[in-house]
Amino acid sequence: MSKGGRASDTRRSSEQSSKGASSFAMLFRNVLRSPFGSDSRNSGTARRELSPSMGSASLAAATHTQSPGIGHSPASIGEGTRLQANSVPGSESADHGSSTFSETQSIDRLAPVDSVALAEGHTGLADQDAAIGDRLDALGVLVSELKGQPLTNLGGLWCMLEGIVEFAFGNSSGVNKPSELDLAHHQRARRLILSLLAVFAEGGQADGEQAETSHIDAEDVQKMRASILWVIGSACSWEEVELAVQSAAWASSDAKHLSGDTVQWFERARSWVELAVDHCYPENMTREPSEGPPPGPHEALTESLAFLACIISTDYPVLDPTAVSEIVSSLCEMTARARLVSENGLEEVAWIWTEPVHLYGVINLLNTVITYGALSQNALLPGITMLCTTANVPLCKELCCDIIYTMFTSCYMRDALLTMNYVMRRGNTGLNSKSIYKMPAMTPYQAAVNGMVYYITQIMDTGPTGFQFSLRTGNCLPVLGEAALGMHPEVLSMVFPYLCKVANDDRVDSMLPDDWTVLIAILENTVECRLSDEYEVEPGSDIDEEDEPPTLAYLYDGALQAIVSVFRRSSQPTPTSLVNLLFKMRNVLSDELAQSMLQFIDARGSLRPGSSNWLESLEEMMHLYYFDRSRSTLLRRQMARLCTRPFTEAFDVSLKGIERKPFIIAVLEQLHLEEDEKIIDSVLEILYMSLRWTKDSKTFHNILEFALRAAIEPEYVRQIQPDYMHQDDNGDMVLPEQLSLNMQMPTHPILLLGGESAAMVDEKSYSSWARITLTINCLLKVVEWRMSSNDTLGDETYDHLSVDTISLVNGLLDLLVSKHTFPSAQRNILLGFLRFHADANMRVYMLLPDHDTLLEQRVSLHENARMRLVVQSDDAVVNNTVDWVPFPIARYIRVLVYLFQTNIDIETYNVLCRGLMVQLTNTHLFSTCKEEVTAFLRYLINYMRVANYDQETRTRISSVEKNRTATYTYGLQVSFMHYKGWIKRDQQDLLISTLGDGLMMTSGAPEAPQICLHALGVAMLELHGAMVRMLPSILQNLVRIYSAAQLSVHLLEFVSSISRNQGLYTNFRKGDYQVLFAVAINYIRFHNNQRRRETSLSTNTAGARPADVGEKSDPRRQSTGAIPASPSEKQLLNDVALSQYVLVMAYQVIDVYFLSLTPALKAEMFDSIIVGLLQSNYSRSNLDEVNEVCLDMVLQNHSRSSEDILGLSDVTVQEDFGPVVERHWIQHNGIVTIRAQKEGLMAQIIERSCSGATSRIVDLPAEVSRKYVERAERTERPPTSLPASPLSDSPVSAFGSLSQSASRGRSIGRNRRLHSMAPGLPSLHHEPDMLPHDSIARLLRGELLSQSDLSRAPRFPMRFGAAPCLALEFINAYQGLQNLDVPVMLPPNFEAVARSLRIFDNTAMVDTHKVSVAYVGPGQTTEREILLNQQGSPAYWNFLRGMGHIRRLGQMKDFSAGLDTSGQDSDGRYTLGWRDLIAKLIFHVGTLMPAREDKQEQIVRKKAHMGNDFVHIVFNESGRDYEFDTIPSQFNFVQIIVTPVDGQVPTPEDEALWLRSDLSKVNARMDQLYKVKTQINPDIPFVGPAAEPKVLTLTALPGFVRSVAIHAVVFSQVYTSCKSAGIGGAEYVSLWRARLQIIKRVRAHAQKERTKRLNALGSQPGSLSESSADMAEFGEPISDPTMATTAAQALGYLVRDLESFV
Repeated sequence: MSKGGRASDTRRSSEQSSKGASSFAMLFRNVLRSPFGSDSRNSGTARRELSPSMGSASLAAATHTQSPGIGHSPASIGEGTRLQANSVPGSESADHGSSTFSETQSIDRLAPVDSVALAEGHTGLADQDAAIGDRLDALGVLVSELKGQPLTNLGGLWCMLEGIVEFAFGNSSGVNKPSELDLAHHQRARRLILSLLAVFAEGGQADGEQAETSHIDAEDVQKMRASILWVIGSACSWEEVELAVQSAAWASSDAKHLSGDTVQWFERARSWVELAVDHCYPENMTREPSEGPPPGPHEALTESLAFLACIISTDYPVLDPTAVSEIVSSLCEMTARARLVSENGLEEVAWIWTEPVHLYGVINLLNTVITYGALSQNALLPGITMLCTTANVPLCKELCCDIIYTMFTSCYMRDALLTMNYVMRRGNTGLNSKSIYKMPAMTPYQAAVNGMVYYITQIMDTGPTGFQFSLRTGNCLPVLGEAALGMHPEVLSMVFPYLCKVANDDRVDSMLPDDWTVLIAILENTVECRLSDEYEVEPGSDIDEEDEPPTLAYLYDGALQAIVSVFRRSSQPTPTSLVNLLFKMRNVLSDELAQSMLQFIDARGSLRPGSSNWLESLEEMMHLYYFDRSRSTLLRRQMARLCTRPFTEAFDVSLKGIERKPFIIAVLEQLHLEEDEKIIDSVLEILYMSLRWTKDSKTFHNILEFALRAAIEPEYVRQIQPDYMHQDDNGDMVLPEQLSLNMQMPTHPILLLGGESAAMVDEKSYSSWARITLTINCLLKVVEWRMSSNDTLGDETYDHLSVDTISLVNGLLDLLVSKHTFPSAQRNILLGFLRFHADANMRVYMLLPDHDTLLEQRVSLHENARMRLVVQSDDAVVNNTVDWVPFPIARYIRVLVYLFQTNIDIETYNVLCRGLMVQLTNTHLFSTCKEEVTAFLRYLINYMRVANYDQETRTRISSVEKNRTATYTYGLQVSFMHYKGWIKRDQQDLLISTLGDGLMMTSGAPEAPQICLHALGVAMLELHGAMVRMLPSILQNLVRIYSAAQLSVHLLEFVSSISRNQGLYTNFRKGDYQVLFAVAINYIRFHNNQRRRETSLSTNTAGARPADVGEKSDPRRQSTGAIPASPSEKQLLNDVALSQYVLVMAYQVIDVYFLSLTPALKAEMFDSIIVGLLQSNYSRSNLDEVNEVCLDMVLQNHSRSSEDILGLSDVTVQEDFGPVVERHWIQHNGIVTIRAQKEGLMAQIIERSCSGATSRIVDLPAEVSRKYVERAERTERPPTSLPASPLSDSPVSAFGSLSQSASRGRSIGRNRRLHSMAPGLPSLHHEPDMLPHDSIARLLRGELLSQSDLSRAPRFPMRFGAAPCLALEFINAYQGLQNLDVPVMLPPNFEAVARSLRIFDNTAMVDTHKVSVAYVGPGQTTEREILLNQQGSPAYWNFLRGMGHIRRLGQMKDFSAGLDTSGQDSDGRYTLGWRDLIAKLIFHVGTLMPAREDKQEQIVRKKAHMGNDFVHIVFNESGRDYEFDTIPSQFNFVQIIVTPVDGQVPTPEDEALWLRSDLSKVNARMDQLYKVKTQINPDIPFVGPAAEPKVLTLTALPGFVRSVAIHAVVFSQVYTSCKSAGIGGAEYVSLWRARLQIIKRVRAHAQKERTKRLNALGSQPGSLSESSADMAEFGEPISDPTMATTAAQALGYLVRDLESFV
């Protein structure tokens, strides 16, 4: 927009804003009435953007950013200054020839006019010889034509008028041309030239048009500028000055290019300002305030002020600061001058300077000095006074705010505030006390005060950085305090919000105490505006009529509440005046403010013991804010909370009896009427402390009565089991302690009535529900404190405490059976009572709920100094020096039984089961309740049997709920095993039978059968006799549930645990074993089928065409629209590991049970086992390696008993015979080695197979001679055979027919030659169900049989008899089993074979495991403390002895788990070991290894052994939880934590106390129980029955822990193998399978070497003859074995005999 357009807009706004005689007064009032209006917000925004200057167009002169001057564009000369003057709203042109508003507004729309071309159209104007009069006439016409036009080529026009200029003003040298005219022409010429310059300044080329003076040289421009400035500076009369000031800024480019002395121009501009002021506002002014100054002086003053500001902003450093301050000070004082005016006989004050544009010019001048210079102290007072007084002028308001903002953010802040304070303290003097013209309610003093308050409250808080808080508040608050004393509504409406800002500032904590005193004094001095309704803020013009302005009372409350909030959260001392203010306003405070005040008093403790009259003041406040129920709930909450403080924080002996104060009793008595949860909570705190500390039993029972009344809902009637509503003759309910214990089964069990509770009214719909819940929790807290705390009240003791506690417990028991008690309240009481605990000395405590589950807790067995509660039978009397109060445990358990019988709420039932499951492990608590416990168990057993088989009503609850409830019930039955001494034989059998029946609950989630499996695992150790009797029936249920994949791990571990306890299955029959084998084979089949499906799916996916793998063929996309997220890698790895673990466990079950059979049973089970393995084989082409291993195990051990197997040596040791001849033969998966002395008679025969090895030493010549003679003398007799197959009714013949056309394959890996009976023996008829005679040989070769053969219950041809040749009597890897391939000799002296055999011999023949055992003593928590332990408790040593047998390390030759067996005892003298038929376990027992404090290497060695074990057993008697990373290790996968149930075993002091007391005479000590819990590395899944904690006696503990440890080790090995191989990688390889792989490598090496040797000799491939060099090792060859003189010769004969046979 051009300058003209901006000026015209601002003139229009000025005209609109100054209409009417009272426009100035109305603007002032509008400002005062809208302190929070848009002006302040907008100004703040502008200041944030352009601070410190306003950045508006009106400040162009100060910023010098708009006017480039003559050298750039003639049209823009002075534009900035003109914009400065004319853009101010309300300014008007004062030029005599100025255009009208409409003309000026249209400048931008006109085309630029070439001033020279226009001038040339006027005859004589450019003619230097023309008469001066004619030229002046033409110039006058030209000036009129140029006015209001956008001009170009001004330089050319000025050159054209050079003669007239010199005529009028002379030249810069001061020499004038001779004048041809009179003085009138001279004066006229001066005015016309100055008018033309004013037109130049007003008009100019359009925006964006290129200047036409660009061709003028810089020197010419400078000369022209000097000429114009000379003309302007030559103005002397007032008429000339009026015209000169309009072009001064334009000509000098906003004073940037002043010619001559700058100081001279400053003095000239200063004189222009003073001259304009005298003409605008003369001393003897008589016009009315509503009349403005004449147009000419008005414009001259505006322009001169702007030009003076330009000079100061440009050249302040060269000016005299005193002169600058003087003119600024003088002008500020002039603007504040006022005079008296009289209207209708009323004298009022009117300001002399009434034109806002002039005020704006002075304020702009002040802003320029502050911005570009420095304001002196002399000028500060009038400047601040002017700013405060003119803050009400809308035109000036924004710039005033800018100046004040600049002062507040600079070095002027303190001086400005002090000056304001000074102005404030001068008060109403002189004209200041008179009302302002047309504003009778406002005086000049009040206007200044309002301005100050406005600046402080609205400007002080703006800006991006803020101000130094302490300086601000320290200097602002006194000003506001003085201002507030006047109680002016407009002032207060700004002061109160400002106080809120101060209080809410983040830096308020840095305020000084004196500042807080002033701040609170402001509220005290203005409190009348809060107590009176007179003070209301009048609605302003900028406030929506529909919105009600905030009242002063509202603003006062906001400030007061903000200040209170500061003191409430800060650490500053509370001013007494603030508390007094609260009491002074107590009747008028709103609920919200009263609540804040109470919070403040609560936090500061102003109404607590120790304060003066605190109890009386508390009572008064309670009546004001609590008992008045019309008060808000929040306020009553806070008052109730304040009332609890003396009870909860400052209670001591001095407060005794406070609970009997009338207002306290009234609070407790009204408890049953309260409905707000927070109020109830506070009242219950009072009740809690009263019940804790009261000494008066009467008061105790009164308060207890209030609490019990508040804990029930009279309108609620709980539904109970109809068959068990026991009533006496009067219709009253019979209490549980009066019920008979001959409990019968309910018609409808609790488990099946869950649907009934859904029809009941929801208890949460009652408004009393929260009160009842909180009250019961409070009563339980009292019980907890009285039963578990050691706190005492001073030195006093209370003999009545125990008795009162029993009253409280009985009251809660009454609530349990009351028909008006909510089920949720019942559950809360039960959760509290289920934490009752008795220690080893029968003292009763209450466990603290420190952990998520009660089983994780331990109790500290410190003696309760105040309570003497003991577990006793009701009629027992204890005579002791201290009276022991019997705890009603018998009544408690009767109530529990009653609830089981009558309650129909499923959740309550589950709470009972879960809680009792834990509480029953505390056998000391129920040691006197034999009759109740056994009756309870009998009820549960009968209940579960009906619940399982009542098919008609089972569906009345959901299957999920049924399964969950059944799970809790079965778990509860496990806890009764701890009372096995009380349970009769038939009841034990029923208990085991019930758990066995629970295995069948597989329709829902697997939790119920899983917990039954775990329970049976505990029962096999705790109830051994019952388990032996009931195990066969349990096995039948196992067959029915083996299809549940979720139970596979648990079921196989259960079966495996049975195998390690031979006493359980000594009476098993064939059918029982068949069940076990069927279960294992089923899981093998399931695993392989699953693998086969996964392999088929992956193969099909990989081989699919691209089109087949698209979106259309993806069933997941078709059903859900998106492919579900793939399982995580960790989950996939866990799944693979669990699947492999199931497979390993299934084969181990087959191995261990088969090896434990008698030879006769083994023969009967052989066919079914082999057929089952073949049918479950994974591969379709050959036999799996795991099945090969299992087949080898069966064939190698078919005739051995379990004792024989355990007696086999674990290692193969080659005897030292001196020089020997050694030969090896391989037969299927077995290797036979004969080591014969070259010079002696002895030989060692070693038979190796993947499942074992045997070694025997013989006199080989004698044995060979004896066998030779026996074969020669043997007569023909029928061969023996195995018994008939159990799967066939036909007898099995001893031998099958021998095929005379058997293949003579020469390959070591495929030697099909079968050896059978001696040649010439007749063959028997082949039975229809008998498999071909080479079936076993084919299996041993790794081949599969046809499915047609396997589908007809076949029998395998297991035949034993005389060997067909003498050599096979000695060289046979399968104990005389016939119809096998002939053994093939391995190449002699072949290093690869020898090396493989050494590896084979170093591989253990059974699975070897190592587990660490650590003892944690009392109080121990660190690794070093644990590793230094060399001893343990007696219970720990008993546990070790049950885990295994002690072995001397120096005498061990087999697996030692890395322990030193050299005899140096570096790892101790002894270790702990255990083995069964398939596994050997060595324990790294920490206490058996040396570890001294001064020998770090021993500690390191011990940690190395224990840290490398996958499984750690920790016997923890520390009394604390054992952290998983206590002994950190990368191999630490599983930790089995064994902990005494009570947290620690009885100490010697406890034993002594027990023996000294009379309690031992009436109570029997129960067995110590131990909790077993598994902690698992987060990377692996939970496995094993101890994943959920189990509790056992010490006698059953070792076997259970050992079984868990073995399973954990096996799983850790499987997991590690799967993790190292990756998902889908290699399978887990057992030691037996590793030995099989070695044998296969030996066969491959031998075949390769033999082929190599035969090719080297040029022999035929079928030749098996040894070289002459090899045969020479045997010595002199013999033809008759009886002639052998050395073992080597006998061996040579056997070699040749076997070769001739083949």
